[in-house]
Amino acid sequence: MSKKEMYAVECEIEVAFARLIGPLAIMNELETYKNIHEELLDLFHVIVKWGTRFQIEKNLDFITPNEIIEIYNRMDKIKEDYLYDNTPGNELSDEIVIWMYEIMKLRKKLIEMKGKSL
Repeated sequence: MSKKEMYAVECEIEVAFARLIGPLAIMNELETYKNIHEELLDLFHVIVKWGTRFQIEKNLDFITPNEIIEIYNRMDKIKEDYLYDNTPGNELSDEIVIWMYEIMKLRKKLIEMKGKSL
């Protein structure tokens, strides 16, 4: 893979982190999610930590498959719990799952690309 292709994937990952961090931050402040504030705060910190480390290393291989699946499942549970909730901001639970899945796909793609370039 070319450096240009790898850079494009790295840029997509940066966008995905930004698109995931934003809704998590907003959800932490909404009354809708008040009863799961601690869970959201924990998820927020994990995602920010990953995003920060990605900025330094330009890789996501430090996230284990079990860890990324566990975080995805926690977000998916929130989405399921708020699926039929009509209060303001309920759509954000869908958004975090979408962007977490995107990070999962891009992580796999980047690891494969870096493996081929070695």
